[in-house]
Amino acid sequence: MTDDDAVTADALLRGRVRLYQPARGARMSLDSVLLASFVAPPFGRFLDIGCGTGPLSFLLLARDPAAAGVGVEIQPRLAALAVRGRDDNRWESRLEIIDGDVRALGERLGEGAFDLVVTNPPYRTVDSSPPSPNQEKALAYNEIALRLAEWVEVAARVVRPGGRVAAILPMVRSQELTSGMLRRGLHPVRIRHVQAYADLPASRILVEAKRGPTFELTVAPPLIVHEPGGGFTPEVREMLGEAIDETAPLKG
Repeated sequence: MTDDDAVTADALLRGRVRLYQPARGARMSLDSVLLASFVAPPFGRFLDIGCGTGPLSFLLLARDPAAAGVGVEIQPRLAALAVRGRDDNRWESRLEIIDGDVRALGERLGEGAFDLVVTNPPYRTVDSSPPSPNQEKALAYNEIALRLAEWVEVAARVVRPGGRVAAILPMVRSQELTSGMLRRGLHPVRIRHVQAYADLPASRILVEAKRGPTFELTVAPPLIVHEPGGGFTPEVREMLGEAIDETAPLKG
């Protein structure tokens, strides 16, 4: 087995949930924790677009014992690791993992079939950020196989009227995200900016939208990730203490 084939077994929720992921390549980041903490239960039936090895789906299932969902992942190895983690956590009846392209699943997902759609999507454009030579990372982080407009279109089609769509993206793409949602009948209802430090501009945006008529928009106070000395803030430490070991950086 080469280094690129190696897999680690990592603990979520203080060991109550297991996650398998590549030792090198597309690994879980803090983004999944922030998004899972941003969305309020109940989740009902959810779709996780680009689920990777399953961290976001697993966190949602752990937070809401009544939730069930579908995770779609285009990379076969990551999808297989998501299945391994799901089965190890005994969630076979609560989570379906589909190895495939979410844009091509159409009838299999169904129109208006989900209460919630979540995604921590590939967010770097190829023009703005050269893809990693590691193909797994490149597909996970760059818009090679899935562009913002495409996953928003899928989300708008599969979420039920009044259902929610939530995502985390770099702040520089916030206008593109919100305008794309609005064009497809998804109206932002909650927004929260994520700042690495209190004295720095926001680097991420958390957005929750609903499908349907215009709703009132709530802008939450910024989420500060780090204390001045470099450690995590109490709010983020609380998220991490409930979600994952305090080693996960923001997705680069």
